Amino acid sequence: MNKWTPKFLMENSPAEFIFQGSENFDFLDNVRSIDNANERSLVWCSPNREDKQKLVEQTEARVIICDESIELTSDLLERKGFFIVKNPKLAFSRLLRAIIPSNFKPGIHESSTIHPEAVISKTAHIGPNSYIGKCVIGDDTVLHGNNYVYNGTKIGNHVLIEAGAILGAEGFGMAKTEHGTWERMPHLGGLEIADWVEVGAATTIDRGTLENTVIKEGTKISKSVHISHNVQIGTNCLITGCVSIAGSTTIGNDVWISPNATILNKINIGNNVFISLGATVTQDIKDNFQALGRKILPKS
Repeated sequence: MNKWTPKFLMENSPAEFIFQGSENFDFLDNVRSIDNANERSLVWCSPNREDKQKLVEQTEARVIICDESIELTSDLLERKGFFIVKNPKLAFSRLLRAIIPSNFKPGIHESSTIHPEAVISKTAHIGPNSYIGKCVIGDDTVLHGNNYVYNGTKIGNHVLIEAGAILGAEGFGMAKTEHGTWERMPHLGGLEIADWVEVGAATTIDRGTLENTVIKEGTKISKSVHISHNVQIGTNCLITGCVSIAGSTTIGNDVWISPNATILNKINIGNNVFISLGATVTQDIKDNFQALGRKILPKS
């Protein structure tokens, strides 16, 4: 069981903070939501909750990460300790990563199959029952189990791939013959996944036809997403569950795509775009616009 003293938490906090209140406790040993905490829980309080003051006053937790909007009365300061930060959720997340050991150690699980010419960092983790083709996998990258990574895939540093992802499969590119039948087009491109990208469970990303499919730095992709061949996705995008992006679409930076959205092929989407729940995008979207259903409007 982990035990965290006040001194340990302060020394390991990656965020800038001001500590106020009581340090009069032996240790903490669990993390919980502020609604369900006990006296040994480490918690955070969202600045956006209307009941935040009441939560802080009534929670059993004695150590709370919050922002300066909480009124710290003399009674609270006597009973509890507070890490005062600008962004409580981010500070809480970073502190957890700093104090809780990772379950993923460097190495390749014995049940996985690795192409003899694959280049895999010694600090990467490859989970069970995975197949890794002739690929490059960077430092501190984690692949959970049951992943299939095709030849020609390049995965950067600090990337997280959850279970069941299929990366670099041949895209669904067809040419119609003179007889009216469909003939598959060979896909000779690859797939590039840059640093700090996350790919959710059961997500599929196809390789390019002639050029590479590209996912740029810091983009986070949720579960059961499909990204087709030749798609280009910019930096720090957030792509949520069950999104479908058709081939040769280009997406800018800082784009948020909500669940179950569908994006037509060969669409250009600008920077800082928001695409709503279940939207169907059939036309280009300029910078700082949003897609609501089938409508394209400026962001308010």
